[in-house]
Amino acid sequence: MKPTVIDASAAAAWVLPDESTEAAEALYAHACMDASGFHAPQIWPWEMGNLLLTAQRRGRISPEAPDLALQTLAATSIQLDAPPDLHRQLQVARLAGTHDLSYYDAAYLELVLRLNGQLASRDRKLLSAAAACGIVCLTF
Repeated sequence: MKPTVIDASAAAAWVLPDESTEAAEALYAHACMDASGFHAPQIWPWEMGNLLLTAQRRGRISPEAPDLALQTLAATSIQLDAPPDLHRQLQVARLAGTHDLSYYDAAYLELVLRLNGQLASRDRKLLSAAAACGIVCLTF
């Protein structure tokens, strides 16, 4: 199986009850068991933390939920990519400009391209950019 790069929008379905689906649960189970198949850029934990705090502030989850959600995420085998060197930072900037993405989203695109993997996301703009690059996209 190709390496899977997972973004925060896809992982949100693992920790936000109103976004959960059977397909997301299956992907989570796979991410817990597969020690080398799931990847994310360095920004991923920060995006997940922000997503959880925003959900808590908006009343989507209880005050205790972020702690449980972080434990849920820690049970996965997602490998965080090394911090980018200048070359990779420039690649991310080029991808962001070419595909009209945020620098953050372009980091996921750069990683999936570099790994020749597939992308798990719910972000329409990122999925569109990945498809334009010939990347297999997992949606759910």
